[in-house]
Amino acid sequence: MSNLTEYAKNISPSLYEQLKQAVETGKWLDGNELTESQKEHSLQLVLAYQSEFNVQPDHFTIAKGGDIHMESKKVLKKQFAQQTDSDTHRIDL
Repeated sequence: MSNLTEYAKNISPSLYEQLKQAVETGKWLDGNELTESQKEHSLQLVLAYQSEFNVQPDHFTIAKGGDIHMESKKVLKKQFAQQTDSDTHRIDL
């Protein structure tokens, strides 16, 4: 695991964002699907990167230091209540 952590320390923030997006969507930027092996390795690298650099973690992500960051229900309700209508897109069907 130390090799993975060292590698994560040396990737650029833009490469991290690309890997994170690929893990979230299951596809590379060119539209090709990730293989199971690519998903596994990319996710491990994303988590290792977050444990080194994620100083402002979102709910249920890895924070700097390696702990899972979870917000309380009260904080999450407050965050969702602060969203304005411009953040919400409504479609009449």
